[in-house]
Amino acid sequence: MTAPQEAFRNRRDRVLLAAAVVGVLLTSALVVFTVRKAEHDGSAALQRLQQSQVEQLARSMDTRIKTVYVQFAGILDNPQAPPWSATARNPGDLARITALSPNREARTGIVLVDTQGVVTNGTLLRDPAAIGTRLTRPGLDAVLRGAPAFLPVAPGLTTALPTVALAYPLKGVGGRRVGALLYEVEVAPTSDFNAEVSQLRSGRTGQFSFVDSKGVVVASSDASLLGRALPRQVDRGRNGFRRAHGQVSVVEPVPSAGWTAVFTQDGSEFDGALTGPLRSALLLIVLGGALAAGLSVVLLARRLRAAREEQRRLQEVSAVREEFISIVSHELRTPVAGLLGFLQTTLDHWDAMAEDERRRAIGRSLSSARRLHALTRDVLDTGSMESGGMGYSFLPTDLREEVTSAVTAAKDLLPDREIELTVPDQPVWVSCDRERITQVMTNLLDNALKSAPSSPLAVTVAQADGLGHVAVADEGPGMDEAELSRVFEKFVRGRTATPAGTGLGLYICKQIVTAHGGEIHAESDEGRGATVTFSLPLVEAPLEAVPV
Repeated sequence: MTAPQEAFRNRRDRVLLAAAVVGVLLTSALVVFTVRKAEHDGSAALQRLQQSQVEQLARSMDTRIKTVYVQFAGILDNPQAPPWSATARNPGDLARITALSPNREARTGIVLVDTQGVVTNGTLLRDPAAIGTRLTRPGLDAVLRGAPAFLPVAPGLTTALPTVALAYPLKGVGGRRVGALLYEVEVAPTSDFNAEVSQLRSGRTGQFSFVDSKGVVVASSDASLLGRALPRQVDRGRNGFRRAHGQVSVVEPVPSAGWTAVFTQDGSEFDGALTGPLRSALLLIVLGGALAAGLSVVLLARRLRAAREEQRRLQEVSAVREEFISIVSHELRTPVAGLLGFLQTTLDHWDAMAEDERRRAIGRSLSSARRLHALTRDVLDTGSMESGGMGYSFLPTDLREEVTSAVTAAKDLLPDREIELTVPDQPVWVSCDRERITQVMTNLLDNALKSAPSSPLAVTVAQADGLGHVAVADEGPGMDEAELSRVFEKFVRGRTATPAGTGLGLYICKQIVTAHGGEIHAESDEGRGATVTFSLPLVEAPLEAVPV
């Protein structure tokens, strides 16, 4: 090897070594950055999760307390019950508060006070001599002024333990305030409320507590805190997440009771493995080793998801196609069979049939033919609408005439059905394709006749707010909310026990009305019939006669 070649090789090796060193340094820097960022993001996510949990707990408790206020209002302000007296040992008051606490195993009772805060009655009173004495309890004055509240922790009259009290103002004769009712609840590990909160303990040091407006713990997952002031390191006046003195805390208000929901935990336990370098390094190694496999899994999952979605779409298309074929074949069979049957019967017995019998048979054949024509028209029109090939010829039209024509045709086909038509005296001029509006009316009448096979129909034409309105109402079984939300979709059929039709009629109505710049909607009270109304914009009356 020549000297120049050796020098070149050495330079190349140095460059490769330098590149390797730079790569290692960059990788190390990336590892450090990734670990620190993951630690920061993980800690922030954990904080948000814990704060969200406490917020949800506080909102849930606030909702419960509001519900309690509403329930007490319904019981204590009941106009059917005897009025409150709030006088000493009143038997009527005693009977009412006794009825409020029928549980014989109750550990706390109810206290009544008058407008001066003097005790007038009670259940489970520890000292009956308390009646006639003034009750001094924080927050009671506001209740006597008419605002219900949960009073802070204080000694109770019905138990030796400290209590919180649900206090509710009482009204006497004429709605005047006569005093207040205090429902005492003991602050103790055995209380039902504290039994719920005690289950919220998180880890070794995580504690959930509810604190009253004076900073005293009402309920807690740590029984040693009950009835005591909240530790000073927790700033109850600042809501949200905090770190201080090696401890984390989350504070959220419970406004209805004047309480505060508090979560506390040692910072080291809260952060846990997020601050452990070994766990972070291990996580990084696992992530690095699984990166290639993860990418493969992601790509494969995307392909599988795309394949499943395509399969689902094809299954839906197939199901819709099969349903459509089934519906159309079933619906076509009836008018075709009727048409062939009536024509065959007429042909076979033509000479023996009277003139009116021939007319009746031909009329029935015509009805079946029209039904067949309507079915094929709906199917073809649906395809044209979806492909954008539906054409319209707009002309100024008196809406009354088109509606009257459709109703007359329906009466001719079904002379035994009662159809009431109401139209205004003045023309209702709109710009429309007459054939298509007639199609809308025919479909609406057909739908109503099927939905209410034995009830009368009411068709109304009116104009208001620059629109011409047409309503078709029946007295059939009506529709529920689920049916109303889908009534104008394709293949949605019937409100009867045996739905008929292709399920395209109302869908086509909506497409035609929308193409005319109008609106269509359905209204119904289940069991009381349904009304379908469409509206078209009014236009000025034409100066010249409009061709019919």
